[in-house]
This record gives sequence, C-alpha cells and structure tokens, in this order.
Amino acid sequence: MAEREHVISSEIIYKGPIFNIETQLVDLYNGRQSKRDIVRHVPAIAILPFTDADHMILEKQYRAAIGDFILEIPAGKLDDRDFDQPEHAVERELNEELRMTAGVIKRVTGFFETVGFSDAYMHVYVAQDLHAVNEEKQLPRDLGESLDLIIVSFDEMKALFESGKLNDQKTILAFLYWSYLRG
Repeated sequence: MAEREHVISSEIIYKGPIFNIETQLVDLYNGRQSKRDIVRHVPAIAILPFTDADHMILEKQYRAAIGDFILEIPAGKLDDRDFDQPEHAVERELNEELRMTAGVIKRVTGFFETVGFSDAYMHVYVAQDLHAVNEEKQLPRDLGESLDLIIVSFDEMKALFESGKLNDQKTILAFLYWSYLRG
C-alpha cells in the first residue's frame, strides 16, 4: 500500500519571480528520513487556439532551457494581473502572443507538469472564434519574447507527432485532445 511522507522541516532556499525552491526533510513510511528538493512554481495556462475545426496556431520560439527552438501551443504563467483567474491569463496570452482575442474560451483540463520535483500546474483551454486585436489594444510581449506563428492543419500536426517533432508535453496533449475531438 502506498504511504504518505511526513514533513519534519522545510526551508525556502531560493526565491524567484517564477518559482521558489524548497528543501524538505521528511519521515518515510519505513522509519527512515530523506531530503526533498521541490520547485514551487506559479500556475500556468496553455491554449489550443483553433482557427477552425481543421487548423490550429502553433508558435516556434527559442527556449533557453533546451538551447533550441520548439513548436508549441501558446502558454504563460498566471501573475498579479490575473487575480487567480486562469481565463484572464488566457485572454492576455492570446493578445500578447497571437495578437488575437477569442469569442469562445473553454477549459479542457489541467495537469501537474513534473510531479517528481515540482508542483507546477497547467490549466488547458480551447480558444475558438479568433479575431485580430486592433494595434492600439495590443499588449506588449514579454521581454525578449520572439516567436513565429504557424497555422497547422490536423494532418500536419499528426505528421509532426508521428515523426517525433512534437516534443513539448502541452503540445502533445493538444494534439491528443484534438484527435479525441475528431473522434
């Protein structure tokens, strides 16, 4: 039977704008003790931006953590502007990254990203009935954010998935959900 660990002590050893790192000392089920390093990450959102039933917008952008470009669906973290409302973050990210607004925003699911060492949680939304945002209403992109927008068909996304060129977990989830919607 799976047993719960019990935290004896914890200490924040790093505080940053997006995540903190906490070190815990825990009692294990077998009477021993162990140390846990946990990344405490702010919640995030991801968006499946459908231009129609057969097309979605992906972003190609450089990601420093992997030192390369990646194809991914739009995403972003919740911050003070969102007041703990993921839907507000969806609207903001659509504007900042795609320069669009959506007539329909619907929550699909949510998931923990890397439970082995982090509490990072991502809310996943579908955005439909997309319309361009007037230039004067466009929000600034994040500092250093540079991306190419690519509209892909379902068949193109399927080919990317089958060839292993989709290697971002939220984007793989987007493809699988899209496949589910298509029956």
